[in-house]
Amino acid sequence: MLSRTFFLQHTVDVYVTELEHEKVRITFHRMTTREKLEIVTFRSTAEFLALLNGKRTALEILTTLGEFNQNDALNLLDFLLSQHLITEQDENVDSDSRYVRQIAYLDDMLLDRKGVETQLIISSKKVTILGCGAVTGAIAETLARAGVLKFVLVDKKHFQESNLSRHLFARDSDIGKAKAEVLAQYLKRIDSRIEVTIFKEKLLPNSAISKWVTNDTSIVINGCDEPYIGHTSVKLGRYLHTRNIPMYVMGGFDAHLMSSGELVFPPQTPCIDCIQNTFNIALNDWKPVYNKVNSIHELVTGKSLIKGSTLESEYSVVDNIGGSGGLAMMSGFSAYFSSLKIMHFLSEDSKYDYTTYRYEYLPNHGELTSFKLLKQDGCNVCNK
Repeated sequence: MLSRTFFLQHTVDVYVTELEHEKVRITFHRMTTREKLEIVTFRSTAEFLALLNGKRTALEILTTLGEFNQNDALNLLDFLLSQHLITEQDENVDSDSRYVRQIAYLDDMLLDRKGVETQLIISSKKVTILGCGAVTGAIAETLARAGVLKFVLVDKKHFQESNLSRHLFARDSDIGKAKAEVLAQYLKRIDSRIEVTIFKEKLLPNSAISKWVTNDTSIVINGCDEPYIGHTSVKLGRYLHTRNIPMYVMGGFDAHLMSSGELVFPPQTPCIDCIQNTFNIALNDWKPVYNKVNSIHELVTGKSLIKGSTLESEYSVVDNIGGSGGLAMMSGFSAYFSSLKIMHFLSEDSKYDYTTYRYEYLPNHGELTSFKLLKQDGCNVCNK
């Protein structure tokens, strides 16, 4: 190892504070993750770090500094490498890559492997998104820019003029077009290599989920909030659990625009029924408002019993369930907050924290609230 050349990791700032008896405190500050690591050592260690430029071997630098203990030198290099504080690669090796800055972040986010290796893992993933709305559209864009190359989009709706204020992937010329088609085209403009499969369908009680979610699906992102995201998430979550496929519930059970979502991947996280029970208690005084349909048959099958009628005409009111106010930046807050968690999960970090917290930002108070979702006693899924 002493015969190899090294660079300081280019995303790390190093600060040196003089102490007594030739000792120094060295503070390593990761610019990308904002993490700090401090060690107390001899001044010669700081001098050694300052001379790492990839031109001279570690042995040549140490010899220049004077006598040294070989075991101590090897232990130092092992420590610096294990913490990704030094590297054998020049910072400009991947300068032509569209992911060069992301790879630098991944280098600091995951210490198990090189950032370029994590990038390859991300690019191998397949993401299924139910509901191509403002939040899920922004998540899809973020993941596409991060390198995900396979998407499945499920949404029956078409763009209305009122959608343009928050759906950042849509333009005035997209009014009347299918949301799934517009989002698919948008993703392909980001990266022509992206493959998108579209289903212009609704999630109904008798929907064949297996048609949308194949065995190679890496994660399902549920933004389907009609009639209520809690109900659609339970249906999806129970099915996905049998396939060992993770789900991210976008916006949480009350679909608040400035909230995070929840990763559902039992037994690492609470199962969907445990999460539902948590929200049943938390939202005890609130119930979703339902719109009426002409018959139960329409709700279950998506088909009208009235001859000559279409689902669109019968569901003209249902297509506008909710109608609550919101701003583009509120959708963006939820999307980007959640995208960090989703991307970290897709990166296959061995130290990924599955602790499930729900966050909500209260814009009128400038406060970020949180509460923890727990596995419920007696749950056969979570407590095996």
